Amino acid sequence: MNPIDHGTLVRQLADSAGAAKGPRAATWLLVHHGYWLPKLLRAEIITTLPSGVSFISWQGAADHCNGSGTLPGVNAPRPLEASHSQWTILKLACVLTGYHALDLYHLGSLDDRNSALATYAFAWATGGRQYAASTGLVTGLCARCSWRPEHCSCPTGETPEAKQ
Repeated sequence: MNPIDHGTLVRQLADSAGAAKGPRAATWLLVHHGYWLPKLLRAEIITTLPSGVSFISWQGAADHCNGSGTLPGVNAPRPLEASHSQWTILKLACVLTGYHALDLYHLGSLDDRNSALATYAFAWATGGRQYAASTGLVTGLCARCSWRPEHCSCPTGETPEAKQ
């Protein structure tokens, strides 16, 4: 595993998510939720290459959601640890990429912040970034790319506040 700072990792993951709405929305969800990136990196579900490319193994993440994941180099299963709400976020991210099924019943257990993040990501995956932005559920994002200014690679980091 290559050491990598958080900001660089986020930019590389955003780049590797590509233009497809589902993977891009799923990556956005995990970044903005905040809990999963270090856990997935430690579990080698996120791969970082010396060439400056990082990507998420959505199949590996889904395997952990199903309880069948193991950490590399370990004989016995060692599931990732998380609260029910945190698991729900990871499961939804996997759903958005097509690697997991989620019982929608679990979405009702999310607090207001996580519910807004989940709804925004779902709106992005189904209707696109601009549709998600039109919901107004998450504020302070770059108007051009919908990432927080500290993760934005746009030339000006155009937050809605900066455009007014």
